[in-house]
Amino acid sequence: MSDEAQAAVFDCNVYLQVMLRGSGAAHACWQRAVAGDAHLYVTSFIIAEIRRLPDHHDLRRFSKFTHDRVERFVEELLEVATLASEPPALFDYARDPDDAHYVNLAIATGAMLVVSNDKDLLDLMSEVSADGRAVRERYPGLRVLTPAQFLESLQHRDSGDWNRQDEAEP
Repeated sequence: MSDEAQAAVFDCNVYLQVMLRGSGAAHACWQRAVAGDAHLYVTSFIIAEIRRLPDHHDLRRFSKFTHDRVERFVEELLEVATLASEPPALFDYARDPDDAHYVNLAIATGAMLVVSNDKDLLDLMSEVSADGRAVRERYPGLRVLTPAQFLESLQHRDSGDWNRQDEAEP
């Protein structure tokens, strides 16, 4: 574990994967956040999106995925994350307007990192995406990573911290 937590905004689909599965990259990202290796930011918009998940027609097949289960998770999330105010609309994303909220939150909080498996968000890192080029030009430090990429970045950061500590010791 490093001394400084990595600030991040998790997309709703990451939280969904955490609730549905007790394993996988999204769950490992959540565990790193619970351990203090990542500092999460959420808003009332994100909490509302999470709370609507059990009503989604594709998710009704999961019998254990109930509103009670989601409420328990939201309570845990609010203990781990910082509830931020709604961010200003600095970035507009016509392709998926709800996704703009995650980008705007990452910018407003200075996290500059969104963790998601959402293709629309991940395409913002693509060189062929006009929206991606525009947002990266305006906010060059912004990154959108999959949960697996986020874990890899934490491991690289951790090993970098470890190496610096080794060099500092006699």
